[in-house]
Amino acid sequence: RSTGLTSALGIAGYVETLYKQRFAALFTLTPPQSLQWPRMPVLSEYEPRDYTCAGNGGIICHCELVTRREIEATFNSAVPPESVGGLRRRTRAMMGRCNGFFCSNQIADIVGQRLNNSLVVGKIIGKIK
Repeated sequence: RSTGLTSALGIAGYVETLYKQRFAALFTLTPPQSLQWPRMPVLSEYEPRDYTCAGNGGIICHCELVTRREIEATFNSAVPPESVGGLRRRTRAMMGRCNGFFCSNQIADIVGQRLNNSLVVGKIIGKIK
């Protein structure tokens, strides 16, 4: 039950009416020639997933069966993730039973410097005595 969500369409219609009444003469609206919707990865259980295809780079997250190719593809997509949370929601990596205990190290290596808030806090250089 969300009053904000319930009223969103009504408020949008009211704002459109106000815009047309007061600002239509200032701006000319030109709709785009064609719309290109970003293609998001398939996360459903009833369609083929990438781990069943050849050349996927191997399974990185075994709990959710997320492959290296799927993780790399998110960064090359029209809407790349800007945080680790975005990567998780986009691919479901680190969202399985282990909550990233087994796969977060490999994902940190794949992510590298692509995100501002990476998983790697620091690396140990040299030998531990």
